[in-house]
Amino acid sequence: MQKLLLLIPLLFLGILLRAQTRVINGKVVSAEGPVTGASILIKGTTLGTATGADGTFTLDAPRGKATLVVTSVGYVKSERSVGENETNIEITLVKDNTGLSEIVVTALGITRQSKTLPYATQNVKVGSLTEVRDPNNVLNSLQGKVANAVITQGSGGPGSGARIVLRGNRSIQGTNNALIVVDGVPITNDTYSAAGSDFGSVQSSDGASNINPDDIESVTVLPGGSAAALYGSQAGNGVIVITTKKGTKDKMTVTVNSGLAFENAWALPKVQNTYGQGNGGVLDPTSGESWGAKMTGQSITNYLGKPSTYSPQPDNIKDFFRTGLGVNNSISVSGGTAKAQTYLSYTNNIVNGIIPKNDLTSHTVNLRITNQISKRFSTDAKVTYVNEIIKHMPRTGEENAPVIDIYQIPRNVPLSDAKQYDSLNNVGVPVATTWPSTLSSIYQNPYWMVNNTTLDQTRNRIMGFLSAKYDITNCLNITCRANIDKIMDQQDIIYYQSTLL
Repeated sequence: MQKLLLLIPLLFLGILLRAQTRVINGKVVSAEGPVTGASILIKGTTLGTATGADGTFTLDAPRGKATLVVTSVGYVKSERSVGENETNIEITLVKDNTGLSEIVVTALGITRQSKTLPYATQNVKVGSLTEVRDPNNVLNSLQGKVANAVITQGSGGPGSGARIVLRGNRSIQGTNNALIVVDGVPITNDTYSAAGSDFGSVQSSDGASNINPDDIESVTVLPGGSAAALYGSQAGNGVIVITTKKGTKDKMTVTVNSGLAFENAWALPKVQNTYGQGNGGVLDPTSGESWGAKMTGQSITNYLGKPSTYSPQPDNIKDFFRTGLGVNNSISVSGGTAKAQTYLSYTNNIVNGIIPKNDLTSHTVNLRITNQISKRFSTDAKVTYVNEIIKHMPRTGEENAPVIDIYQIPRNVPLSDAKQYDSLNNVGVPVATTWPSTLSSIYQNPYWMVNNTTLDQTRNRIMGFLSAKYDITNCLNITCRANIDKIMDQQDIIYYQSTLL
């Protein structure tokens, strides 16, 4: 009896709550027909539902007026007021075309909607180039962001050239590099020195290494022969189209960007740490081989003629390299009116490579001025100056170079011994100390190569263009353009006496 008395009030409560709500039946349609899976939410509440396969829905709503918010992928959000006595409604959604009107830059700075192009394009988000940037070359930052692109990073440390190949090699003898186009102008992207064999050489800078990521507005990749149709035969390997920033209208914007990056030697050779100097199980402190007696901490006279301990040095290769550091600081000012806009930026990069003394310092100044002189006549001018200094560019391959030299260090030789790389002869001239190696005509103490040889490069580069455009009609215009890309490189090479060449 008591349970029955408790159920009666609950029954009346349910009837009361039901009386305070109403049922709205409706249908969501578009110009193409019913919209399936559209979300319907009563504004200001958490009450909602979704349309079925035929676009219909049923929703319990509070008494009184209500506003329904209807959303669906590919359609513009819609709000519909429902009167107190309305129970059957129809809501029409409009297609949202904003997601289909992606703008890309093609030839000569011409913009087009991507859906109207008859050939493939791919856009790269600019933020991905500056948020976690590669301090050596902007092309390296495209790694993993461009489909079917193979990017080979330069082995010459900071500022060294990179190679980007789109959709595979096309030539056996010629270059397979993609063409780099900045603001409609192909830039010089040659690497005048690169390894031609495994014996090695110096990997020099390329043109793309001077492109400042902070000045980039958009990046479009045009792979394949369609790019050649836009830029000629030099674009047969595809094109990387880069558009830089312009001034803004009716406002002034100041942007500051600073970044810090660290890098360490990663893929080092695996070596054994059981046997020390010598061969055939016989200890020889003057040998460059590491197949002598087992290292058990014996006392020996080392190759410098000093007492030493014959024990493993497992980190004597890893500890030769330092932690690389890249610091970038950029500031830009953008502003203007409806008739004239200006963009001015300055960027400073300081990069310390993982090889000791291999450092890069660069200064980039960029100025761009656009003018709408009359209703039909406009001009666009830009000049970029780059000053770059690279110290102690490392050689690559199997020749007398710091990297291959440290790989040859015997397993029992500590770096404290290796750092004793020179001495003064009878007339006070530094000469190289003995270095344990069976190939003494090629390899030398890596610290001698770092401290007593120099390969420095200084680059001054001026890039710019001037264009004038006159609109003859709304569909026809004439454009005149002049551009400059002048690179002045100077290399200073110094070898101390007794350097193996």
